[in-house]
Amino acid sequence: MGALDLERMNQIKQYLKRNPRGMTISDISSRMHMNRNLAAKYLDMLLISGQADMQEIGTAKVYFLSRRVPISSMLDLSSDMVVILDTRNQVQWVNESALAALGEDRQSVVGTCLNASENPLFVALSSHLPPADMSDWVSEMCCVLQGEECHFRVKRMPVVFEDGSRGTTLILEEITDEFVYRERLKTSEARYRGIVEDQTEFIVRCAPDGSATFVNGAYARYLNESAEHLVGKPFIPGLHSMDASVWDRAFRSLNRDRPVTTFECRVHHPSGEVRWNAWTMRAFFDGSGRLSECRGVGRDITEKREAAAKINDHLRWMEFFSQTCTAFMDMDEDDDIYEYVVRQVHSLAPGSLVWVSIIVEPTRSLVLKGRAGDPAAPEGARHPPVSRSAKAFAPVHGEDLVEFIRCRSLVKIPPFSRLLDGQVPGEIQKRVAGTADEFDTYLMGLVSKGRLIGSIGILFQRGATLPNKDLIEALIRQAAIAIDRRIANDTLKKSLAREQEQVRNLQFLSRTAMDFVEMDDPVNISRYIADRLSELIPESLIGIFSFDPGQRVLTLRAVAGDEGHIAGFWKALGINSPLGLSFPISELPRSEADLGDGRLFEVPSVYDSLFHQIPQDRCIRAEEELQLGRGFCMGFTYKGKIFGSVLIGLFQKGDIENRELVEAFLNQASVALLRRCARECYRESDELFRLLVKQMPYPVFFLGCDGRILGANKSAATLVGCHDAAELAGRSFYEYVDDGVYLPSGLLRDLASGGCNGLSCRLRMRSAANGTCDLEAWGRMVRYNRRPALYLGLRPFSSGGVNGTVPSSMSGGIGGL
Repeated sequence: MGALDLERMNQIKQYLKRNPRGMTISDISSRMHMNRNLAAKYLDMLLISGQADMQEIGTAKVYFLSRRVPISSMLDLSSDMVVILDTRNQVQWVNESALAALGEDRQSVVGTCLNASENPLFVALSSHLPPADMSDWVSEMCCVLQGEECHFRVKRMPVVFEDGSRGTTLILEEITDEFVYRERLKTSEARYRGIVEDQTEFIVRCAPDGSATFVNGAYARYLNESAEHLVGKPFIPGLHSMDASVWDRAFRSLNRDRPVTTFECRVHHPSGEVRWNAWTMRAFFDGSGRLSECRGVGRDITEKREAAAKINDHLRWMEFFSQTCTAFMDMDEDDDIYEYVVRQVHSLAPGSLVWVSIIVEPTRSLVLKGRAGDPAAPEGARHPPVSRSAKAFAPVHGEDLVEFIRCRSLVKIPPFSRLLDGQVPGEIQKRVAGTADEFDTYLMGLVSKGRLIGSIGILFQRGATLPNKDLIEALIRQAAIAIDRRIANDTLKKSLAREQEQVRNLQFLSRTAMDFVEMDDPVNISRYIADRLSELIPESLIGIFSFDPGQRVLTLRAVAGDEGHIAGFWKALGINSPLGLSFPISELPRSEADLGDGRLFEVPSVYDSLFHQIPQDRCIRAEEELQLGRGFCMGFTYKGKIFGSVLIGLFQKGDIENRELVEAFLNQASVALLRRCARECYRESDELFRLLVKQMPYPVFFLGCDGRILGANKSAATLVGCHDAAELAGRSFYEYVDDGVYLPSGLLRDLASGGCNGLSCRLRMRSAANGTCDLEAWGRMVRYNRRPALYLGLRPFSSGGVNGTVPSSMSGGIGGL
């Protein structure tokens, strides 16, 4: 191209620049004073070189000055590295980003062949170049630049140079951070996958129709299937038909407000068993509120259900024992305790023959006292080898029989015909031998503290399993205690003597401990606890809750703190009368475990502390308006049982300063709540004890520390010539004792110190007829009217008293005490 042509093309560009709306060929030819063909030639050259644009408007061609930016200028603005190569892989051009990464200038890079370069970037590029016939190609490569490992995404685009030759443009996008994040994501996914696969719980994801989209290894192993085989199938295969409605109801209950549900169902396990599963389902919804997916976490709870069944059986047993215990305690002297025992044993083993016998001293013979059984049993089986008559037919001399009876559990013994050889008349032995081989015989001794007092026998159909064996054994042990009155009385005294003394050295705990001890039942203990906590923690809100284990709800019983702060708090929550509000702890499953821990724990918000029962926006407003500090909770517990809880809300920032003291007081309050329940039981036991003392046939005195009479029974009043036992109260016991006769020093020391050793002595007392009688006194320390007292029982040394002054009701002695 000549210089004249360049000059004319520049003139044309100037005219186009001054006319931004465009010019036609005629306009250019008239301005340049040249013919149209020559003007069209120059415009085509500008159009081909990209310096001008053309637009057809009707039949006319209108030319404009091109508004394009040179590609080299644009590529320099790019953050990606750009390298342009010719067909021989020689560098024709690089942008500024590539020069910065290479650490070289443009003159040293342009013209360099990639295959011969030692620059690490070019070396990596040369090994990643694709074949020339691939147009669109993307790859990733790695190289070390300036001591750091860098990762790039390389894109290849073919280009054509101005002279028509072909080349290649390589665009290198740095993806080091993306690569690192991707590797971390892979590691995280692998760890998460490992956690899911290693979980012992069943983890599944399922579509809205219930078909599984993912199953972890634990669930697949549980079903003896591969995880891939379970995908696409119902996520609970083998669901029991009776529990299909449970599953359907649980699924239909899921919504955006309640995205979590739990249910239990039975499944047909591949082993052939029907097992129980517990599932917790969480629903996920898309932007439009439609259910998109569910995630379930389950576990096999068959053993738990079986354990629960055992617990229920245990509760039934305890109810049964409670009934029998009450019956034993309420039983009058005229009631036949032996008949009651055999009836209860027979009710636990229907179809059996049950008998009870006791050992009569000094002959050491078994005497039948009660019998209950199936009247359809053979005659020989209905009559065990003991008699209810005065004559006993079963001497307890055989070593084998003694060992069987002395066992603390039911023992199956050989037929009676073998055990009683030579010990019973031959006629009875033949009658028993004729039918006993058709039955299994069980024996268990009535043993108390190693002392054999009798036995219980059971005859049951041979080959059948004796039902409720453990329960029968426990009942027999209970019956042994009831029959042995001494053991019953000793147990009663021990129960009355057991009281725990709680001593606290700290002034506050000592005061509160005394308050709790002296507190009457009508006193509001919840209010007392709240007030004392308010003293310990100023500038706080204290809430005391009771717990209903059946409903699993906490009920607010008392509130303490600054009245202004409390009023503002309830007003912000929109509550007018807070007392009596109930809060189900099931809203926060973890809360029951925290409350049962017996320590203060922090609750993150007012919304959580109120178990999500108050709208969250109100709780947030209360926190902001009152500038509330931290909140804490603690349960009133004893041996894992929850009696209630306390909520402590601070109105200032910071922590509870006297945290250990607060926990100690709350543990003390837990014991106080338990004591309130125990006092009810104590009153019942005290009433029973007084009733037993009143009905005892021998004299009984209760002496105070000063030797004065605190109480006595009717027999004691009769002994000393009083009409009513109340007349003896407040009198000195020594008024009725012969001069110079005192209680032994051991009993006096026990009386002064509150000891519990039982001692006996001989006393000469003045009788009602101004005579005297020698009596054996047996003493033991007890608590009478909540004070230490000496329990003193009297009995004569001989069957008759001196001068006939000993009441005949004393002839039974105190052997049963």
